[in-house]
Amino acid sequence: MISSLLENLSPELISGLTQKFGLDQSKASEVVSTTKNSLIESLTKEATGGNFDGILGMLNQGSGLIQNPMFKSILGNLTGSYASKLGLSPEMALSIASFVLPKIISAISSSKSGDIDKTYLVKMLGQSSGKAIADKASDLLKGGLGGSNITLIH
Repeated sequence: MISSLLENLSPELISGLTQKFGLDQSKASEVVSTTKNSLIESLTKEATGGNFDGILGMLNQGSGLIQNPMFKSILGNLTGSYASKLGLSPEMALSIASFVLPKIISAISSSKSGDIDKTYLVKMLGQSSGKAIADKASDLLKGGLGGSNITLIH
């Protein structure tokens, strides 16, 4: 689901990256690809560590997103990925991450009417990063529901 949201958002992001930051189409496409991989990696790491509340807090934040600790963490990871994988200066990497990430978080947040809940989050992440998250979420949900037998659809 994150992958498809990014695919839909790619033309807007690439256009913004070329116009606002002077990147050529190829470099802008690399930024979008790196963003997708870094974002999925960051969210997967947080989710498999059980930090669903942190992710949900960020996705349901609304205004003030840039002050959210989860957002700051992902922004830092994304900035590092741009610098190391694309050879961008730390300043340029931070500027680009600060442009791209809010747009993506907003797209994810608005992909569902109302607040995103754990079930939707697991579905969204599971489609992007596989069985590990669904298994972790199932364990957490079972524990939270007194050990009920719950099967999540992968």
